[in-house]
Amino acid sequence: MIAFSGWGRSILLLLLAVVLSSCALMDRRQTPGIYYTMPPVTYIRDLPGYASEIVVTVYRGEQVKILSSVKEEWCRVQTVVGGEIGWIQRPLLSPVPIPIETYYVQAPEVPLRPEPHQEIISRLVLHRGEEVRKLSENDQGWWRVLVEKDKSLGWLPAATLASSPPPETSASVTDRPSQAGAQVTSSSRPLPKQYFVATATLELHLVPLVSSPVVKVLQFNDKIEEVYQSDPKWLKVKYPETGVQGWTQASYLSEAPGKTPQPVSTKKKKAPSKTRRPKSKGKPAGQPQDLEPEIM
Repeated sequence: MIAFSGWGRSILLLLLAVVLSSCALMDRRQTPGIYYTMPPVTYIRDLPGYASEIVVTVYRGEQVKILSSVKEEWCRVQTVVGGEIGWIQRPLLSPVPIPIETYYVQAPEVPLRPEPHQEIISRLVLHRGEEVRKLSENDQGWWRVLVEKDKSLGWLPAATLASSPPPETSASVTDRPSQAGAQVTSSSRPLPKQYFVATATLELHLVPLVSSPVVKVLQFNDKIEEVYQSDPKWLKVKYPETGVQGWTQASYLSEAPGKTPQPVSTKKKKAPSKTRRPKSKGKPAGQPQDLEPEIM
């Protein structure tokens, strides 16, 4: 039997206390079975694959439970907050908690822009005291944020935000009376313009190009909200039921629900002419024909 002196027992007890406190700290930091989403924005899908339908949009730091997995690539998960079930890529999850960073608008009004540039037109304005969640940042002083009240996504200058609410809005941004004595509420602000899908199905694209990846397929008379309009042809919209955002052509939308889907116009390509072109006398043999310009 090993005999310990007074100093030896004290050191042993100290080491034991350190080990126990470390274990307790690990238990507080990591909840068994709970994982955290790492990308600023990602999707939980109904099947393991990019071509499958999106069940719900999730944001950085949100908690999910892993139910099962397929070859360590895709996991079937359930969101802790909403209880939605679907599939997500395993590398997008972290067992270590990712803190959710909450900030508050300090300026009286600040536009929420779809891109981190001052010249981009914004259709949504945030007001002093509104709460946002930081998702990412760039090296020009812009933060990509999620607006907590309606889950809108956009960019704000970091200088317009702070980690605590402004003093006059600490209670609620709806408690400030206007000059006429009425309450200023979020309902008094302009709501995003709403549209309805006018075709049998409608694809939402990642960028405003028909050839870009499809992020969501909508059905006839599905209601969507306008986020941003780049030109008269293309609109960036949001599907409120899941929060998915994407681009579509404005001609496939209507301002009211329809009775029957409108047909999708498809322009047929003209058949190439069989008439031979006369050979140019000034071109050397073997010179390639002129090509159509590539769309950038």
